[in-house]
Amino acid sequence: MYDIKLIKGKLRRWEKFMKKYSFPAYNDIPDLGLYMDQVLTLMNQYLAPLTTEDSENGAITAAAINNYVRMKVMPAPEKKKYGRIHIAYLIIICTLKQAISISDIQKLIPGDLSEKDMRVPYVIGHAVTS
Repeated sequence: MYDIKLIKGKLRRWEKFMKKYSFPAYNDIPDLGLYMDQVLTLMNQYLAPLTTEDSENGAITAAAINNYVRMKVMPAPEKKKYGRIHIAYLIIICTLKQAISISDIQKLIPGDLSEKDMRVPYVIGHAVTS
């Protein structure tokens, strides 16, 4: 069966971690024009709480990001480089997809928001996680 003490201990550690954890403020997200491998590294750091121990590929994969772009859930990179707005989209998408479908996320947050307009849903989400 299950080791109840072990499970309780893991849940307590996770609760302590989550109380301290928050996503980066919008202006703290790098806006350097990151390549896919850099985006994956950064996203896996930001989304560490969403990954499970048996998750082989981390919180997100290159294929998933490419699918979000193809499905127009988020804007395409510029010359294969991802900026702050792309990272903000990915944080929101990966967080929301834990509870709702991608098609519902598309309805909530259009994939073609301007940098200025993207700040609103990101800041609201950041306030909720802080």
